[in-house]
Amino acid sequence: MSYAGSRPPSRRQRRATPKRRPPRPTFLGVIGELLITAGLFVLLFVVWELYWTNLGANREAQAHRDTIVENFDAQHDAGFDGSGPDPSVPADVTTGDPWGMLYVPRFGSDYSVPVLDGTGTEIDSAVLGRYDSSPRPGEDGNLALAGHRQTYGAVLWDMDQLQDGDRLYLQTANGWWVYETRQVHIVQPTDVGVLAPNPTDPISAEPAGQWLTLTTCHPPYTVLERMITHAELVEFVPVNDGAPDEIADTVPEQLFEEN
Repeated sequence: MSYAGSRPPSRRQRRATPKRRPPRPTFLGVIGELLITAGLFVLLFVVWELYWTNLGANREAQAHRDTIVENFDAQHDAGFDGSGPDPSVPADVTTGDPWGMLYVPRFGSDYSVPVLDGTGTEIDSAVLGRYDSSPRPGEDGNLALAGHRQTYGAVLWDMDQLQDGDRLYLQTANGWWVYETRQVHIVQPTDVGVLAPNPTDPISAEPAGQWLTLTTCHPPYTVLERMITHAELVEFVPVNDGAPDEIADTVPEQLFEEN
């Protein structure tokens, strides 16, 4: 026995049943999909900006370290050994050429960053770049270096951790230029007085001793302001004396071995 209620619908009945149309996209629905797509692009950009650029920059920084080792060896072979009035940086160094290493114990026992000339795309390789207007180590005035804080190696990520009296060691072929932190402060991007020959008196055009200034963006992930560190030269350690005790375990042996 069969029941009418259990019979499948006839062909005529199926034809008579109206087909449901897919809902038409609404304005809010389209906006929502666009926002989701834009969010994915932003997320991918953030990953590229904060992760991928660091990987590539760190590889380039290692290449700069290798170049510095080779340059120091060549300069030592030529008698550039810190025992005389050698210039800290060879006169033929140009934009993009690495000439030094910066060690900052406050940033970690393994912190070492190549230093070269230039503050453009040159610093996109996990390095610090010297402003063209700055003197060389050993010359009176304000040696200013720029570096990224959250991308391209993030070499100055921890700069807000520096405290008065913290030492910074800038190594060149003839030794270590030792600076002590005197001030860490925030300024507007237009405040170029931080690069003045005398950072303690920006109005004066005359240098007062030898200074090292670090500049980077602030707050993190923005370029709204600049964080600045001023450090004063307190000592020079010739390469023949060996690496200063505070960084002796950080400096690669080939960068201070006697030739």
